[in-house]
Amino acid sequence: MIATEIHVRDAFLAALMLTGTIEAAEQSVSGAIARLGYGVAADELLVATAKCAIQIGDGCLRWAEIASSLPPELQRLFMLSSVGRKCFVLRILMGLTLEVTSEILNLPKDEVDEALCRALSELPGLAAIPGVVQEVDGV
Repeated sequence: MIATEIHVRDAFLAALMLTGTIEAAEQSVSGAIARLGYGVAADELLVATAKCAIQIGDGCLRWAEIASSLPPELQRLFMLSSVGRKCFVLRILMGLTLEVTSEILNLPKDEVDEALCRALSELPGLAAIPGVVQEVDGV
Protein backbone atom coordinates (compact mmCIF):
# COMPACT_ATOMS: atom_id res chain seq x y z
CA MET A 1 0.00 0.00 0.00
CA ILE A 2 1.39 3.40 -0.98
CA ALA A 3 1.80 5.94 1.85
CA THR A 4 -0.95 8.53 2.05
CA GLU A 5 -1.57 11.61 4.15
CA ILE A 6 -2.87 9.35 6.94
CA HIS A 7 0.37 7.33 6.88
CA VAL A 8 2.43 10.52 7.03
CA ARG A 9 0.40 11.56 10.08
CA ASP A 10 1.04 8.18 11.71
CA ALA A 11 4.75 8.48 10.94
CA PHE A 12 4.78 11.96 12.49
CA LEU A 13 3.06 10.74 15.66
CA ALA A 14 5.51 7.86 15.98
CA ALA A 15 8.42 10.26 15.50
CA LEU A 16 6.95 12.58 18.13
CA MET A 17 6.86 9.71 20.62
CA LEU A 18 10.44 8.76 19.74
CA THR A 19 11.97 12.25 19.79
CA GLY A 20 9.70 14.19 22.15
CA THR A 21 9.58 17.37 20.11
CA ILE A 22 7.44 18.54 17.23
CA GLU A 23 10.44 19.97 15.40
CA ALA A 24 12.39 16.71 15.61
CA ALA A 25 9.32 14.72 14.55
CA GLU A 26 8.88 16.96 11.49
CA GLN A 27 12.57 16.60 10.70
CA SER A 28 12.29 12.80 11.01
CA VAL A 29 9.36 12.53 8.60
CA SER A 30 10.94 14.97 6.16
CA GLY A 31 14.19 13.02 6.30
CA ALA A 32 12.38 9.73 5.66
CA ILE A 33 10.51 11.16 2.69
CA ALA A 34 13.70 12.70 1.30
CA ARG A 35 15.49 9.37 1.67
CA LEU A 36 12.71 7.24 0.17
CA GLY A 37 10.95 9.61 -2.21
CA TYR A 38 7.22 9.69 -2.80
CA GLY A 39 5.04 6.72 -3.59
CA VAL A 40 6.58 4.37 -1.02
CA ALA A 41 4.76 1.77 1.04
CA ALA A 42 3.35 2.90 4.38
CA ASP A 43 5.46 0.38 6.30
CA GLU A 44 8.63 1.62 4.61
CA LEU A 45 7.76 5.19 5.57
CA LEU A 46 7.21 4.22 9.23
CA VAL A 47 10.50 2.33 9.48
CA ALA A 48 12.47 5.07 7.71
CA THR A 49 10.88 7.71 9.95
CA ALA A 50 11.76 5.69 13.06
CA LYS A 51 15.37 5.37 11.86
CA CYS A 52 15.60 9.13 11.28
CA ALA A 53 14.02 9.83 14.68
CA ILE A 54 16.53 7.59 16.45
CA GLN A 55 19.41 9.30 14.62
CA ILE A 56 18.12 12.71 15.73
CA GLY A 57 17.75 11.45 19.28
CA ASP A 58 15.68 12.86 22.10
CA GLY A 59 18.30 15.21 23.51
CA CYS A 60 17.08 17.43 26.30
CA LEU A 61 13.35 16.91 26.54
CA ARG A 62 11.32 19.55 28.33
CA TRP A 63 8.21 18.31 30.16
CA ALA A 64 6.15 21.36 29.17
CA GLU A 65 6.82 20.83 25.47
CA ILE A 66 5.79 17.19 25.64
CA ALA A 67 2.87 17.52 28.01
CA SER A 68 1.03 20.22 26.14
CA SER A 69 0.54 18.13 23.03
CA LEU A 70 -0.19 14.60 24.28
CA PRO A 71 -2.94 12.85 26.25
CA PRO A 72 -2.01 11.68 29.78
CA GLU A 73 -1.62 8.06 28.70
CA LEU A 74 1.12 9.00 26.25
CA GLN A 75 2.72 11.57 28.57
CA ARG A 76 3.58 8.71 30.91
CA LEU A 77 5.82 7.15 28.27
CA PHE A 78 8.23 10.07 28.71
CA MET A 79 8.74 9.09 32.34
CA LEU A 80 10.31 5.82 31.18
CA SER A 81 13.98 5.57 30.31
CA SER A 82 14.79 6.73 26.81
CA VAL A 83 15.53 3.17 25.68
CA GLY A 84 12.42 1.80 27.39
CA ARG A 85 10.22 4.40 25.72
CA LYS A 86 11.75 3.76 22.31
CA CYS A 87 11.33 -0.01 22.65
CA PHE A 88 7.71 0.48 23.73
CA VAL A 89 6.94 2.84 20.85
CA LEU A 90 8.61 0.68 18.21
CA ARG A 91 7.35 -2.72 19.39
CA ILE A 92 3.94 -1.92 20.91
CA LEU A 93 2.68 1.27 19.30
CA MET A 94 4.22 0.79 15.87
CA GLY A 95 4.03 -3.02 15.89
CA LEU A 96 7.54 -3.54 14.53
CA THR A 97 9.22 -6.90 14.89
CA LEU A 98 11.96 -7.58 17.41
CA GLU A 99 14.45 -7.86 14.55
CA VAL A 100 13.53 -4.50 13.01
CA THR A 101 13.47 -2.80 16.43
CA SER A 102 16.88 -4.25 17.26
CA GLU A 103 18.26 -2.97 13.96
CA ILE A 104 16.77 0.53 14.36
CA LEU A 105 18.05 0.91 17.92
CA ASN A 106 21.33 -0.84 17.18
CA LEU A 107 20.81 -3.04 20.26
CA PRO A 108 20.95 -6.80 20.69
CA LYS A 109 17.53 -8.45 20.67
CA ASP A 110 17.79 -9.53 24.30
CA GLU A 111 18.44 -5.90 25.38
CA VAL A 112 15.38 -4.76 23.42
CA ASP A 113 13.28 -7.44 25.13
CA GLU A 114 14.64 -6.54 28.58
CA ALA A 115 14.02 -2.81 28.08
CA LEU A 116 10.50 -3.48 26.82
CA CYS A 117 9.71 -5.78 29.76
CA ARG A 118 11.00 -3.13 32.21
CA ALA A 119 8.91 -0.45 30.50
CA LEU A 120 5.80 -2.61 30.56
CA SER A 121 6.22 -3.33 34.26
CA GLU A 122 6.94 0.33 35.17
CA LEU A 123 4.26 1.98 33.05
CA PRO A 124 1.15 1.13 35.14
CA GLY A 125 2.68 2.75 38.23
CA LEU A 126 3.63 6.03 36.60
CA ALA A 127 1.55 9.10 37.28
CA ALA A 128 0.97 11.83 34.73
CA ILE A 129 3.72 14.38 34.24
CA PRO A 130 3.89 16.78 37.22
CA GLY A 131 2.47 20.25 36.72
CA VAL A 132 0.10 19.29 33.93
CA VAL A 133 -3.55 19.83 34.73
CA GLN A 134 -5.58 16.74 33.89
CA GLU A 135 -9.27 16.61 33.09
CA VAL A 136 -11.21 14.50 35.55
CA ASP A 137 -14.55 13.11 34.39
CA GLY A 138 -14.85 15.71 31.66
CA VAL A 139 -14.28 18.67 34.01
